[in-house]
Amino acid sequence: MTSRLLLTALGAAGLIGGAFMDWTRNVQGTHISWRALYDSAFGSTTDLVQSVGGVSILVGLVAVLGLADASGWLTRLAGAVGVVGLVLFVIEVQRSSDHGLQIGMWLALAGSVLCIAAGLGGSRDTVVVDE
Repeated sequence: MTSRLLLTALGAAGLIGGAFMDWTRNVQGTHISWRALYDSAFGSTTDLVQSVGGVSILVGLVAVLGLADASGWLTRLAGAVGVVGLVLFVIEVQRSSDHGLQIGMWLALAGSVLCIAAGLGGSRDTVVVDE
């Protein structure tokens, strides 16, 4: 349980902290429009709710919420959603004219992977059948 708590805390910190760092073109994740997940001509936004960083923060909070369940499925799901979103972001950055990925995106990816690892450490009920 301690390792699951520690990995989830580190993963959520990576997702949330990475959102406030530069992701590409010296722009913070909280200022990149969530359109960057599906459109290579993505722009900037000042609204946290409509930003890629806002989604990263939400995924980090869902991962922490997953600690309430002993099985860890919600933490694994949050980590998987984070990885998929970041892969979509990387694809769109590579399709655009600027191919620079910066530390915030990498920190959020590491946080997502840590959340998946934390979710794998959940307890599972075993059923013993007497024959």
